Amino acid sequence: MLKEPKITPEARGNTYIIHLEGEIDVAALPQLESAMKPLVENVSINVFVLDCANLMFIDSKVVGYMAYLYTTLSHAQRKLMFAATNETINDILTLVGLTSIIPSFATVDKALTAV
Repeated sequence: MLKEPKITPEARGNTYIIHLEGEIDVAALPQLESAMKPLVENVSINVFVLDCANLMFIDSKVVGYMAYLYTTLSHAQRKLMFAATNETINDILTLVGLTSIIPSFATVDKALTAV
């Protein structure tokens, strides 16, 4: 049984926490892209924290999009971070090498402290 994806941005000053829930795969990627596009285009937002506490699954297309986000943001001296990844998500991100380039924190609060 698939858990319906939910993407909820939360502003904290010039930082945005993007709460990711459920299973985000290629079918839900347009939803993620449409949630992220106006945030990425807003140059006053310097830091993006992807809160993965309630994220159950991502597929290769979503991983590719996260790599694209990281590259786009880092070229503009902006940051992308992971927070609260569970074992499944962490294994996927580690397997493809994203954890070696995108900082990952145990909690959203720890990520915000690192800003």
